[in-house]
Amino acid sequence: MSGPTELRIAAPTDGLDALAGAARAAQIAAAATRWLAAASVACACLLALAVALALVDRSGAPERTQPSASAYLDFDLAVLRALAERSLGADAPDGPLRSLWARRPPWALTPAGDDGARLVSLRDAWAASVADRSRFRSAARGVSDALGLLLGGLGLAVLAAAAGGIAAELIRWRRSLRPAARHALLSGATAVLVVLPLWPLLDPALFYDRTRSLGVGPAAVLFVAGFAGALSGAAARGLFGSAPQAACLSALGGRPAVSAAARLSALDAVQWLIPLVPALAAAAVFACAKADQDPSVVAAASGLGSLIRSAMREASVGERLSSAALVGGALVVLWVLGHRFVVEIRSSLSAIGSVR
Repeated sequence: MSGPTELRIAAPTDGLDALAGAARAAQIAAAATRWLAAASVACACLLALAVALALVDRSGAPERTQPSASAYLDFDLAVLRALAERSLGADAPDGPLRSLWARRPPWALTPAGDDGARLVSLRDAWAASVADRSRFRSAARGVSDALGLLLGGLGLAVLAAAAGGIAAELIRWRRSLRPAARHALLSGATAVLVVLPLWPLLDPALFYDRTRSLGVGPAAVLFVAGFAGALSGAAARGLFGSAPQAACLSALGGRPAVSAAARLSALDAVQWLIPLVPALAAAAVFACAKADQDPSVVAAASGLGSLIRSAMREASVGERLSSAALVGGALVVLWVLGHRFVVEIRSSLSAIGSVR
């Protein structure tokens, strides 16, 4: 008779890893859906602002020509010359001089009057806002260009924090390393993750040379990530302020808890990056505006750069305020979307998954 066959009994925890992976994937998908919804609402608000600004038509303002002051200055100069001649010759009568001054025309600026602003229909405002060369198209194109740099910079900062946590965990796990070797590895990781991203910011030409820029590619993303010390600070927190939970997991499992160290460091960096989002958004707009002035990257010109220049060149105060309002609205949209991006990363990496 054959012995009893060994029966495999399924344990309740056999599919726990697959369930955890599916839950994490659902968490990431929900975070991406929420961010896309926030982006749609922000763009709709920017369009509503553009339509509201286009409701006031200022194109009907009459052209007012101000009087030229040169003719009046020439007249006054002639009178002063006659006064000088009279002071030199005491016998000259003052009758002709008084009659000459009496014929002086009055010089004054034309009163401002009506500026020609009037309300237009909502249909005409909508058509003006969605036209090919409208201010809204320029603002939307500028937001699209700067948003890629902003999200790329934030993503690089989070990845640098995760890399710092992994490096600290691996150095801590190799207990057989001598202190000198441990310090050398830590110094190398600090130089790559903390010092190197700050190096491009030390070049003053990136800020003051109008014909030089980093473009809108990977170099610009690295510039945005390193601005205000975001990438370096996040990496330093991962290297020197790593959570002790990862060390406890390594001690229990006998192997480095790489994924846990990376996730905990990224979570800590995300919480630290939230106040820096407005500064990184401004750096993204600055990088796009600099690329707009660079002759070598004219094809990748930003809409916000042209909108800022038009705000400075407009002759009417209302037109300048309209362009400046759209630039401010674009900055607010970038700040909201960057903040939401950081919050959704925190939600995806957290164990609870709630957004606070």
